[in-house]
Amino acid sequence: MPNSPMTAGIVSHRLDPEAVAANFADIAPIFDPHEALVAADRCYFCYDAPCMTACPTSIDIPLFIRQIATGTPEAAARTIFAQNIMGGMCARVCPTETLCEEVCVREVA
Repeated sequence: MPNSPMTAGIVSHRLDPEAVAANFADIAPIFDPHEALVAADRCYFCYDAPCMTACPTSIDIPLFIRQIATGTPEAAARTIFAQNIMGGMCARVCPTETLCEEVCVREVA
């Protein structure tokens, strides 16, 4: 079963259309440190990481997720910005549910 925005276990951090219409926000609030660790624990750190292939900027996704999982979010940010100077803006507009999350082996392994 291919991943999709409705795939159980991979939840987009974007708000649903009704919530956007109600408060004009384009994304949900950021993860707190505990939520970030829980989300990072879902990664299998694949050797051939299909998420990296799907990423238009080829960011080393397993590396920055591992850095989050080990409690070094600053290192994760440096990894992202070293590969994409506009990483913060891209994070807001990137359709992750149709790129990296769609090819993630998490739900099909």
